[in-house]
Amino acid sequence: MKVVSWNMNKRKEGCWEWLLETHDPDFVMVQEASPLPSTITASVRTTTKKSNRTIFYSKTETHAPIKIESDEGMGLLVTQHLDLFFITVYANLDFKPVNPPLLGFISKFVTNLRRRHNSKHIIIAGDFNMDRRMDDNPTGTKFSLKDTYPTNNFFDAILDMGFHDCMRKFNSEPVQTHRNPKSKFPWELDHMFVTDDLYKCLKEIHVPEVSKLSDHDPIIANFDF
Repeated sequence: MKVVSWNMNKRKEGCWEWLLETHDPDFVMVQEASPLPSTITASVRTTTKKSNRTIFYSKTETHAPIKIESDEGMGLLVTQHLDLFFITVYANLDFKPVNPPLLGFISKFVTNLRRRHNSKHIIIAGDFNMDRRMDDNPTGTKFSLKDTYPTNNFFDAILDMGFHDCMRKFNSEPVQTHRNPKSKFPWELDHMFVTDDLYKCLKEIHVPEVSKLSDHDPIIANFDF
């Protein structure tokens, strides 16, 4: 089972074609999505900016969106395929993602899936616009106050919900997923978290460099599931 999470940066052409033809994924969790090709059907959720869309695609087109309470335009999309549940995340910078809005929504949606849908297998992935190293203020931008750890606390809270960080299974150090035109710092802003059984089934994860298509690189994960 191949799962891809990618911020396409709303590039008008090339992203979907490259992804589907080159990697043939089973499931795709997209942020700042490019326009969908007319040949495929997917679930769509808009953010506070109507041109900014979060999209979930499944190759078999057998998934269904789950009706949940409003995310106030943050950009989260919840979908189900059989006993698999997906929360596609876009940390909308119209908000302050590290503060309660994003973590609160994720927590509530996970609780909903577990209580209302008896879900055991959940994938949370997307562009979080956060890197644990932001707490160290490694660039000219000040992300956090001295001796505070907002981004680490954010990600630790997701782990405390019973999830595992897929990016760390095979890479102990951060992997660059974003290129900022104003900084050469190798930010890992995109992440994928999964529940126990999925983590055990994760066989490979890689992040191909696609600078001609987006300022973010896709996370491509293969599960023996």
